[in-house]
Amino acid sequence: MPALEIEMKSNIIELRNTRDRKIKQDTRAWAAFTSTNYTTALRQVESQLTQGILGDQVSARHLINTLNDHPLIGAEGGDFILGEDGYYGDTQWSLKGKTDFTELALLVDFLRMFTPITPGEKPEVSSNSLKHAAEDFLGQHYSPASYVSNGRLIWAAAALGLQLAEQESASHYLMIGVSEREHDYVKRMVRAGHTRPQADQHRPAGFTHLQTELEKCAIGETVIGRWVRPAVLAESFPFHEWLILLADRAGEVGQFASDYVAGIRDSDHRVARNPEDLLAILEAVPSSPRTDDVAKSVIAEWNRGSLPTPELPVDRSIRTARITSSNENAPGWGADSGTIEFYEYLCPFGEGKIIEEHDNTPGFREHDHWIRCDKCEAEWKFADGLSVREWRVEPKPVVIREAS
Repeated sequence: MPALEIEMKSNIIELRNTRDRKIKQDTRAWAAFTSTNYTTALRQVESQLTQGILGDQVSARHLINTLNDHPLIGAEGGDFILGEDGYYGDTQWSLKGKTDFTELALLVDFLRMFTPITPGEKPEVSSNSLKHAAEDFLGQHYSPASYVSNGRLIWAAAALGLQLAEQESASHYLMIGVSEREHDYVKRMVRAGHTRPQADQHRPAGFTHLQTELEKCAIGETVIGRWVRPAVLAESFPFHEWLILLADRAGEVGQFASDYVAGIRDSDHRVARNPEDLLAILEAVPSSPRTDDVAKSVIAEWNRGSLPTPELPVDRSIRTARITSSNENAPGWGADSGTIEFYEYLCPFGEGKIIEEHDNTPGFREHDHWIRCDKCEAEWKFADGLSVREWRVEPKPVVIREAS
């Protein structure tokens, strides 16, 4: 037998042995944690539903360690601070043994659908709202998940490494660091009584794949292959970006553009990549004859001279109005004192602020700016190549995901 073939077989055997050891370790740990027998735990660990549909299989030992060691929800003095009803919950864990691990693994996959927020961004989605969306999404394929406790949703989020934050008022619920708009899309897709989205720009990347694979599992089909998160492509659609800027205008045109932006945000319609798309959107959504007239005037304005050319690209950046300013004295670092300048500006949506700060103190000398508005952070960015004092913001390119 050739040496290469012998080495390949040896590697395969080693991988199998490693996998078998992990399965045995996880099974023993979960059986002990839930006070069930080894066979019951093994049946869940080896189930198709727990192998990881949108990522690696979740480890039972990692789940257990999360309850003990997580910086926010980890145990205090050997006692769990996370219970079935949530953070510092009154109800301790009610583990039945036969379905707990499967349920938690599915919750991890459910949460993997969503785009995590960026470090430093404030979590905006309540664990209570996510738990209800998970019940409706998972319960149609796996009946024990028709009810999911708030504590288990938080447990899965913590195990996945999502950002968690306490609510402003004391509560058993926590805020979870996933995309608010993607969550709204899923909630409206699966929850009874909600208007279904009419466009898919905020559909989570793994939504379709997870749904399809759970349907296969439900009828006993084998899940083949592991999902790969599709590439995220940032495309620039000048007409769409120009429409967004029109929302700053007064009058009918500004109101029309504001309604267009709100429709994109709420998944009521798709992005208008060109004037033809805008007309198609108006045909698909309820609109008045006056709205149609305003749309035609907007398109006419675009056609008259707003079309960018390679020789003269259109500058779509803006600078918003200043709200407040301050200038404070500050002690230096082993040197003379200095000043700190602080300015607040309106954000493009008018619901938050743009902050500009200059620390002119010897030993520090720092200059920074940032957007303090969740909506604007998602759709606007600072224009490249400008100093902090000369900042301008511009619409972000539209993010298009490949079909999943």
